Amino acid sequence: MRISIDEPTKTKNCVLNETPFAFGVVILAAGASTRMGTCKLLLPWGEKTILTHLLDQWRSTGAVQIAPVIDPSNQPLRKALTHAGLSPSDWIENPLPQPGMFSSLQEASRWTGWLPTLTHWIISLGDQPHIEISTLRLLLHAARKNPTHICQPSLNGHTAHPIILPASNFRELAHHDVPDLRTYIRRREAFRLRVPVKDAGVSGDLDTPEDYTRWKP
Repeated sequence: MRISIDEPTKTKNCVLNETPFAFGVVILAAGASTRMGTCKLLLPWGEKTILTHLLDQWRSTGAVQIAPVIDPSNQPLRKALTHAGLSPSDWIENPLPQPGMFSSLQEASRWTGWLPTLTHWIISLGDQPHIEISTLRLLLHAARKNPTHICQPSLNGHTAHPIILPASNFRELAHHDVPDLRTYIRRREAFRLRVPVKDAGVSGDLDTPEDYTRWKP
């Protein structure tokens, strides 16, 4: 399903009759950063680190709760999270991150620390700090208007991240036997909403030092 999404307005009347919408953010950050050679989230990003930039960015969009998923052996990242004002009860640990991103997502789905009032979850990659905040707001606007759909940005016809999942879909991931999130979404194509965007950042990751040089502010 693909439709055009109007830019969100700032008028007070635009939210009067909407379904309750409260979102949490999963920041996937349990990777080993092998190609980068150092923990990506601790790299400088403007006057911040990538970690603090992502936390501040999602807070500014109205996130009710933000929980990074980390490898518990990553002591520098644990210290940085504490320095950023989070306690161990605010993040999720994936003791076996080697199988890949979906294992972290399943850990997040099983986590019992989520607030019960959340209606949606955003799946955010820890190496995409370069996505424009206007893009995030456009996706959130689409999800508010289509609360039963999986919302995903689409750049030149190709779907990307971040992805917004309704609560029922997010909770279903905990014990699902699909190999990855892409397969899970494809099996629910009728409920996928592709949101056209012009932001090249949605399809680019910071995997290597060259990527970092290209995208850093």
